[in-house]
Amino acid sequence: MKFVLAASVVLFSLAVPVKASSGLFWEYGSWTVYVDDIDTGEDLRRTCVAITGGDGMPTVKVEISDGDAGPPHAYPSVVINESAIRGYGTVMQDGQDAYVRFDDEDSMDGTVAGYFDDEGFAQADIAFHSPQSQWVLQAMRRNGQMDVVVAHQEFFTAFLDGFTASYLKMMEQCGFDGTGVVE
Repeated sequence: MKFVLAASVVLFSLAVPVKASSGLFWEYGSWTVYVDDIDTGEDLRRTCVAITGGDGMPTVKVEISDGDAGPPHAYPSVVINESAIRGYGTVMQDGQDAYVRFDDEDSMDGTVAGYFDDEGFAQADIAFHSPQSQWVLQAMRRNGQMDVVVAHQEFFTAFLDGFTASYLKMMEQCGFDGTGVVE
């Protein structure tokens, strides 16, 4: 009985938005969805992000805005990001070959883009943009983990538990649905 009560509390808490200082957020498994409303001066835009990782580890982020063209015409990008502390470089280096590999052995090739952000921190991204992002999003939906391989070495593993719920919540909050990824 205690387990049923605890499970009910956990499930209820997953479905209830929590007000953060800058917007709403939800947590589903290993994923968090953030929603921010931004006043551009001309109009109000809503940005919706699903992300996993962080706290010193690389992240996998999917992002869309209510002003973007959405599915079925364009799909949100999937960006794997590594951030280094000031004065240090990233493990991933600009121009390195990379790929993501899923449980079902499907994979998608990419290339590392290294750069410094506006605050001088080293960053490195592997980005999959539409139309390739649709394939990556579909693979993320049907698998349990995604391995990021850089220069023939496994670099990072992203767990995909909660991805589908996060993707649907993110899309819903920005006025879209799961078309093309979640049927």
